[in-house]
Amino acid sequence: MAKCPLRTLPLGVPLALASAGTLATLFTDNKQLHIACGIAWTALSLLHGWQHSGKMKKDLAAARSFLRTGIAPEGKRPDAYTLALARAQAIVSG
Repeated sequence: MAKCPLRTLPLGVPLALASAGTLATLFTDNKQLHIACGIAWTALSLLHGWQHSGKMKKDLAAARSFLRTGIAPEGKRPDAYTLALARAQAIVSG
């Protein structure tokens, strides 16, 4: 299965421009432009989150394994943020 080209599209500059545009147009009379920049920022943010979803799933699985066994996968202990997410997920799911 071919990898989707959107998965590797760099979004740093477009996200920065959309956020700057949204903030800059906040103080203008052109609210349509402000709305357009806000929509672009939201869409790019969602796409960026989707790009990282696969890695987050793998990181959470490794963190859950670490919490169950105490053995770090691949010799690397998961970071504190991922461990906190795994703990919260374990609490919510029971």
